[in-house]
Amino acid sequence: MEMALRPKNLLIIGGGPCGLITLRNCLHHGTFTKVQLVERRDDVGGVWYQNHAPNYRSRWSTPAYPDLIGNVIPEFLSFSEHPFPAPPREHQPFPTLAETNAYLKEFARPFIERGHIRSSLEVTGVEEVEGGGWTVRMKDWNKGDLVLEETWDAVVIATVWFDNPHFPDVPGLRELQQQQHNKVQHAINWTGPHDDHKGKCVLVIGNANSANEMAAQLAPVAQTPIYRSTRRTSVFPSLPDTRIQDIGPINRYTTTTNNKITAHVQDGTAVENIDIVLFGTGYYPHVPYLRVLHPDPDPQTRARTLIPLTSRTTAPTRIPSLHNQILYAYNPTLAFIGAPTSFIPFTLADLTSTWLSLAWSGLIQIPPTPKARLVYEQSRLRTLAEQRSESDNPSDLINFHFLGRYEMEYARGLREDVVRANEGLDRVLARWDDEQDERRFAMYATKMESLFVSAGVERLMPIDDNAT
Repeated sequence: MEMALRPKNLLIIGGGPCGLITLRNCLHHGTFTKVQLVERRDDVGGVWYQNHAPNYRSRWSTPAYPDLIGNVIPEFLSFSEHPFPAPPREHQPFPTLAETNAYLKEFARPFIERGHIRSSLEVTGVEEVEGGGWTVRMKDWNKGDLVLEETWDAVVIATVWFDNPHFPDVPGLRELQQQQHNKVQHAINWTGPHDDHKGKCVLVIGNANSANEMAAQLAPVAQTPIYRSTRRTSVFPSLPDTRIQDIGPINRYTTTTNNKITAHVQDGTAVENIDIVLFGTGYYPHVPYLRVLHPDPDPQTRARTLIPLTSRTTAPTRIPSLHNQILYAYNPTLAFIGAPTSFIPFTLADLTSTWLSLAWSGLIQIPPTPKARLVYEQSRLRTLAEQRSESDNPSDLINFHFLGRYEMEYARGLREDVVRANEGLDRVLARWDDEQDERRFAMYATKMESLFVSAGVERLMPIDDNAT
């Protein structure tokens, strides 16, 4: 026996790519009475948001910076039935921040015109209601931070990651953040090298896309070498640069009498006289404004209290109790789009939100009990434990929401559900087949080639088209 869901009034929180495609898919494929999206900024875009007004200063940080060039080709930035325009540059097929922002704004325009998107509304609270529904509190920045309260049958949260910068748990770091917080920086606040970096000794932590790009941008400005601390060989394309010196993981931070930082490396060496430590160490999933009813009533009062669902300390790190990384198992009128991290997040969000729109329309059946809906999480946790037992590297891209080699299997399962419910979508959605995966892998060689061309240098060695 399975369960059919039929909420009628839906609120989507977050006007980035995940929220926008969820809005479109719920309106086009669902059977709902009312679907709205709220965004805290004055326009859509999420991490791809841009405001060109003079002296504009956002209330919220974003990982995007003005000269950002993406790492995903237009095919995988295209929502179904809405192709991303090819960038007008030879040898540089990767869209810029401005081009991606323009695509998202154009995609959102008809929904704004029809009143489905409300901007400058910051969600400050989402609470589960006993008996059904969700109370949502919002601060209306259009009206001098007036607080609104609304009730919705179902809520989609598309603000999972990018408000929550992750810092590794290393001795001395917390004290350093408290005592010299301006010297400990994160990619979430990166806007490019500026005067504070000129001639300074900088240590960059990490070697994924953000860390690699920050190190490369600092190299012409800061004191060299730029130190880059890594735990593993990077799978992310970056140019070799003699001004960047790779070192091992940092075991401890200390400070000197002149307020300089010393980073103690795992191999026993140390880097001294550091001015700034810049973290490109990613984000963790957390929704601080969300409260759900405790699954188990109080044994004496039989009442259920409101509790946070997410926490910085949840182990393994994840949004807990999700069926298919989408639906909250104990009350499947709460959903998350964007919880799984993917190399092609636009494409995956298109698929997961299509699945959600059909599930909430009663066209895809879900397991009937919380216990049955928790089976996915339990299976994923077992797989994760097996992966970690095979690795001695804590940064080996092994975490609950990064599916890695299991992404194709996950996506194909959702796609099969979608096509069974609506055969016409077979012609619309990305195929998630081997040919698509080959094109996705080929992006890395293409990105490397574009980096060499942009830098005006010849490649030192052939690019391995099979590299990941």
